[in-house]
Amino acid sequence: MGEAMEFLKSKGFEVFAPEPLVTEEQYQNDYGREKFLEMKPSFTKNHFRKIENSDAVLIFNKEKKGITGYFGSNTLMELSVAFFLNKKIYFLNPITEKHPHYEEVIGLDSITLNGDLSKID
Repeated sequence: MGEAMEFLKSKGFEVFAPEPLVTEEQYQNDYGREKFLEMKPSFTKNHFRKIENSDAVLIFNKEKKGITGYFGSNTLMELSVAFFLNKKIYFLNPITEKHPHYEEVIGLDSITLNGDLSKID
């Protein structure tokens, strides 16, 4: 994700990233589950504010758990906010019917980049 952020910045985009810029699993390993659960509401609200102040969102959906284009429930919440606020939604990779949130994604009027960040306008 860091490389994608740097690429977009080099193209003149202002980039907001989720906090913390590590996986939730890594944050819990570093600071403990109790600290993570304490901070989770703050992380979520701050990220929703970033979406509100953005023109678009990029879903960095790599393969995970054997699912191409995977994203989880946090991202689904972020997508809902972006969609409601009429933000452009980009997926780095395609979503297949095997994805657990496939049906929810269909109605988002999103743009799939097929791994090519240069397609973001």
